[in-house]
Amino acid sequence: MKSFLISGLLLSYALLNAQAVCTANLGGGLEPSFVTFRINGTDLNHNTYDEPTVYYHEYPSNGNTTAQLTAGQSYDVFTFTSSEAVIGVWIDYNRNSIFEQNEFTLLVNSMNSQNTHTLSIPNNIPSGNIRMRVRSRAYGSSISAADACSSFGSGETRDYIMNVINNNLSVKETSRINNIQYYPNPTKNSVNIWSDQSITEYEIYSSLGGIVLKQSTIKDKNISIDLSSLCEGIYFVKLKFKEGFEVIKITKQ
Repeated sequence: MKSFLISGLLLSYALLNAQAVCTANLGGGLEPSFVTFRINGTDLNHNTYDEPTVYYHEYPSNGNTTAQLTAGQSYDVFTFTSSEAVIGVWIDYNRNSIFEQNEFTLLVNSMNSQNTHTLSIPNNIPSGNIRMRVRSRAYGSSISAADACSSFGSGETRDYIMNVINNNLSVKETSRINNIQYYPNPTKNSVNIWSDQSITEYEIYSSLGGIVLKQSTIKDKNISIDLSSLCEGIYFVKLKFKEGFEVIKITKQ
């Protein structure tokens, strides 16, 4: 089995869950609509001068409607709306297709129609595609962390697809290790792994990119990893060998 990037695994998982849970009944209105939404220093520079007639849009992950973001960095976000606005943004960092309250940033609450605000990307976000939702609402109203799916009487809702790069979590490709077997998967308690080369170390990452288990100085071709302490979900096991790495995806039930 050829090795691959953790980001590739996470991208595949994200694509399986590509639809946001709320794309209908979001409400909205002509004011304040977006004229420009831009993340400075990236390709995302989206200008829409025509007045909208519908107030929810999902934009493709190419051209001027997407951005490549680096985990751990901060970006200046420029917004230009047709009137003064409150603007909030959610980024689905854990890729579960739910815009959760801890994924929210209040960008704008201003009587100015043009504003710049800093958006920080956490440093533990794995590489791969990720959905971002931005919502506007008339100034004097409010947007809170719980409003990702609320029905508004003003403004717009937009979903963009970002690409996150995390150099700290990337695994360089190598074709040296080509025979790994592991079972059971999914598993409730443990996973057994066999390789034709000695495993020297492993690290287990959650879907958010944090290391949840680690073991070094193994030097064995056959190992069993106890996952009973972990919550249900998707995990990525980074196996280290003398001459490279392999990453496998495990589902804990």
